[in-house]
Amino acid sequence: MRSLAEDIRHRTDEELVALLGVRPDLARPQPADLTALAARASTRASTTRAIDHLDLPHLAALQACVVVGEASPGAITPLLGCDAATAAGLLEDLTTAALLWRTSDGPAVSRTVVEVLGPTPTGLGPRAAELHHDLPEDVDAAVAELSSGSRRVLDRIARHGPTAARPRDPASSAAAAVEDLLARRLLTATDDDRLVIAPLEVGLAARGGRLLSDPLDGPDTSEVRRLEPRDVDEAATAAATETVSLVDELMDHLEELAPRVLRSGGLAVRDLRSLASALDLQESTATILLELALTAGLIADDRAPEPAWRPTTELDSWRETDPAVRWGALAEAWLVSLRSTAAPAPEDGSRVNALSDGHVWPPVRALRREVLEVLAGLPEGSAPSAELVLDLLHHRRPRRMPRDAAGVVARLLGETEVLGVTGRSALGSVGRALLYRGGAAAQRLAGLVPEPVDRLLLQADLTAIVPGTAVPELASLLRRTAQVESRGGAVVHRFTERTLRGALDAGWSAEELLDALARFSATEVPQPLEYLVRDVARRHGRLRVGDAGSYLRSDDPAHLETLLAHRELGHLQLRQIAPTVLVSPVGPTVLLESLRQVGSSPALEGAGGVVTAGTSRRRATPHRDRPVTEVPHEPAEQVLARLRVAEEQAASRPVLGGEGPSIPSLDPASASALLREAAADRLPVWLGVSDGVGATRRVFFHPRRVDGGRVVGEVDAAPQVYSLHRITGVVIDG
Repeated sequence: MRSLAEDIRHRTDEELVALLGVRPDLARPQPADLTALAARASTRASTTRAIDHLDLPHLAALQACVVVGEASPGAITPLLGCDAATAAGLLEDLTTAALLWRTSDGPAVSRTVVEVLGPTPTGLGPRAAELHHDLPEDVDAAVAELSSGSRRVLDRIARHGPTAARPRDPASSAAAAVEDLLARRLLTATDDDRLVIAPLEVGLAARGGRLLSDPLDGPDTSEVRRLEPRDVDEAATAAATETVSLVDELMDHLEELAPRVLRSGGLAVRDLRSLASALDLQESTATILLELALTAGLIADDRAPEPAWRPTTELDSWRETDPAVRWGALAEAWLVSLRSTAAPAPEDGSRVNALSDGHVWPPVRALRREVLEVLAGLPEGSAPSAELVLDLLHHRRPRRMPRDAAGVVARLLGETEVLGVTGRSALGSVGRALLYRGGAAAQRLAGLVPEPVDRLLLQADLTAIVPGTAVPELASLLRRTAQVESRGGAVVHRFTERTLRGALDAGWSAEELLDALARFSATEVPQPLEYLVRDVARRHGRLRVGDAGSYLRSDDPAHLETLLAHRELGHLQLRQIAPTVLVSPVGPTVLLESLRQVGSSPALEGAGGVVTAGTSRRRATPHRDRPVTEVPHEPAEQVLARLRVAEEQAASRPVLGGEGPSIPSLDPASASALLREAAADRLPVWLGVSDGVGATRRVFFHPRRVDGGRVVGEVDAAPQVYSLHRITGVVIDG
C-alpha cells in the first residue's frame, strides 16, 4: 500500500464495516464510492474528530508511534509501560480506525495524524539530531546526577514543555538551575537565545522512559466508598421529591415577585437572593431550580414591553400530574439541555446571571451524559469523589476536557445530586433508567415514591402537617392558604392572615375555606384556626377598591375620613367624591397594597360590585425551542452495500473525454486531502476540473503543494494552478 486511501480501498467488507462503526462521520453524507470514503478519512476534520474521541490508552499509543517514528509493538511498548500483547491490540484498533495504515513493512502513521498531533506530542521536543545538539554519553545517568533544584526545573520543562523561557533574574535559583542544565547538555538554547528546549531523549529520560505518568488501565477504583443500593435509591428519591416540591413553591414566589428581565438577559442578583431567601436556599441551589424550570418550559420571558419572568401556561398542567411524572419532565429536559450551571465561568471573571444566555454551553450535553456513564460504569452503590470522577473522565476523553474541568465536573455532580439523579454521590436505579431508558425513569421513581396523601393534621398553633407528598387538590389548597415553614419527612405549613387573605381574594368565603380544610383534616378544625379564618373574613372586604384610576368605597364614612387624613397615604392622592367614596389616580393594585401596608384589609371589587380575585396573574407562553433529535447512525452494512454498487457502476461506466480512469465526484475537503497525499508522495493524479461555464474536463496533473485554497503543480511539464472549488474529483494514478 502506498497511502491511507489505497489501504482503505483494498479493505474487506468486514474491515470497512468496522471502520464505519468507529468513525460514523465518514458516512454522513453518503460518499459516492470507496474512493470518496478514503479521501474523507484523510481529511483533517475527520481525523481530528477520530483522535479527539480516543481514550487515553489509544491516544498514548498513537502519540508513541509519532514519537518513535514507527508503529510496531516492540517500539512503543517501553514508552507505554505495557506488554507487547496490549500494545499490539492498541495498534490494531488504531489501524481499524484508519489512523494507521498498512504498508509492506507494517502499520504506519498517516500524515494527517502527524499534522493533528502537532510537532510536540505529549510535550516532547525534537530529537537532539534535529536540533544539532550533542547529548551526554549517558543521558539517564546525567539526569540522575542532577541536584533537586535542577531536577525540579527539568521535570517541569519535560512535562509542560518542551520549551521554556530563561528566567529574567540571573541571580534566581531557577536561572542557576537552567544554566546547570545547559552546562550538562541536557538543555539547549534556541535561535533567539531567550528560550531553552529539552531534546526528546532528555524529556523521555526525565519522565522515566514513559510518555505518561497515568496508568493505561485507568484510575484505581478499588477504594471507592460503597453504599447499599437501597440507601442510594432512598436518598435519590428524597432529593427528587424535594426538588419537585421546591420548584412548585418557587413558581408561586416567582409569580408573586414577577422579576424583571435584565437588558442583558437573565435575572437580577437582587431578585435571585429574594427567591433564595423565600425558600431558605443557597443562591446556587436556587439557580439550579430556576434553570430546571426554564429548561422544562415552566417559566419564560413574557416578551412584554417591560419584560418579566413569569410562569408559563404549562405550569398548571404540570402541577396536575403525579410527583414522579413532574420529576420526569424536569429530568428528561435537563438531560438533553444545552443550559447548565456547570458552564465554565467567563475568562474575564464577570458574573453569570441566573436564566441568562451565559448558562448556554453546547458541550455540556455530551459531557453530562459521559459523567453519568462514568458513574454507571462503577459497581452498583459506588459513591466516587469528584476528583475520581474527573480522573475517570480524563481517561475516557483526554483531548476533550473543558477549561476548569475540576470546577465543571463538581458543578455537574452538584446538579445530579439536587435533581435526585444521584443519591449520596452514587448513581441509583432511577439515574440509570434516565441514562439508558429515558421515559422509564419516571416509572421507576413512581415505584419508589410513596403514594400521595390526601390527609393533613391541623394543629392549634395554626400549622398543618402533611406526612408526605400532597395530592394535587390538597397541594393547591395549601398554596392558596398557607406558607411552607419546614420540610423533611413531613412538610409543615403555617396559616397567617396574609396567606388566608389570598384565598379570600380568590373568591372563597370563610365557610367554604373551613369546609375544604375539614374535608382533608384527620381531626376537627382547631378553634384558633377557625377564629383566625372568620376574623380575617370578617375584616376582609370592609374596603372596596375599584378602577377609576381606582376608587375606594365603604359603608363607614368615618373610616374613609381617617384614611383620607392618613399621613402615609399621601402618595395615593385620595380625593373624596361622596361620603362613602374616595378616588385615586393610581391603579387598583397600588391602592390595594398601600392600604394593606397601613393595616387595612380591603378587597378588590369588580364592575358589578362583586369581590373579585384581583388582577389576573398573567401566564407567559413557553418558548417552543426546536426539539432535540438524535439522528441514528445508519447501519454500516447498508452503507457499504451502496458503496459496492457505486464501485461496480463506476467500473462499468465508459470513460469520456479521453484516456484514464473514471473520476468520482468529491467534496473540496476530500479532494484537498487526496492532493496533499499525492503531493507528498510525488504521485501524478487525474483531475476533473470545471470551467467558467460549468463544463468539466479531465487533466493529468502533477501536484506539488496545496495551499490557500489552491493546488500548484504541472501539466505537461508546464506550471499550472487550480482552485480547489473547481476540482470535481481526484484519482491518484497507478
